[in-house]
Amino acid sequence: MGKGMKIRWKVKQTKGTRIVLHLALIITSIIMVMPFIWVVFTSFKPKTEIISPTPTIFPHTWTLSNYLRLPETAPFHLFFFNSVFISGISTLAIIIGCPMAGYIFAKYRFKGQTFLFFLIMATILVPLQVYMIPLYLIIASFGWINTYQGMIFPLIVMSSGIFFLRQNILAIPDELISAARIDGCSEYGIFWKIIFPLSFSATAAIAIVNWVFTWSMVFIWYLVVASSAKLFTVELGLMYFQRHFITDYGGTMAACVITFVPVLIVFIIFRRRIIQGVSLTGMKY
Repeated sequence: MGKGMKIRWKVKQTKGTRIVLHLALIITSIIMVMPFIWVVFTSFKPKTEIISPTPTIFPHTWTLSNYLRLPETAPFHLFFFNSVFISGISTLAIIIGCPMAGYIFAKYRFKGQTFLFFLIMATILVPLQVYMIPLYLIIASFGWINTYQGMIFPLIVMSSGIFFLRQNILAIPDELISAARIDGCSEYGIFWKIIFPLSFSATAAIAIVNWVFTWSMVFIWYLVVASSAKLFTVELGLMYFQRHFITDYGGTMAACVITFVPVLIVFIIFRRRIIQGVSLTGMKY
């Protein structure tokens, strides 16, 4: 086999591998997206079509009754505000706290630093369900049960965010920090004028991930702490469609759409920022 034939064979093999890879990705994407498509189209179906023995993806008769019925079933505008408020406060704390902690672990040296860092990293492996009861007792001792601060308190620290920001800030040259100190810049000034701007992409990525997490992934904690409907988030509001013997599937689907659409919009708008935060170091060249 000549050299040219070998090159053509390798090119064909590479194209074949790419085609198979793209087909696998397309099939996987369809499987992942299909439940969301089903929820969206079901939310526009009348009740008779939803419970039909031969269901279809697209509704035969389009209706907005499931959405119009939401304010009558529960105060979803209040639930939406609670979700935005809790996620916003938590994300603000992460935006400030994670870069500061990452800067300390990356550029400072103190006794017990390694032990403390690995202790924080160990919490990544522990799910919320394991320490939820001790956490609840702590919140109860503060008198924060059924309060905003009780719901937000466990969400102001993100261990994976601290680790990610530390790795990002390690790439910032020490010479920049030393030069700033020689010029008389304070430690807070160094953080706000050098460290924070150079790690902004990573911080933005962590903030977006945290906002999505607190919006839709902490249902069990909200369920335990919040006993008043005034503090319910949109996820807890879905319980209003559950009855003793029946379930309002149309209302549930409409509420689910309202729940995940904000998360989808945030991800679509800031997806490039997330990729930048993962791929870039603290320095821009």
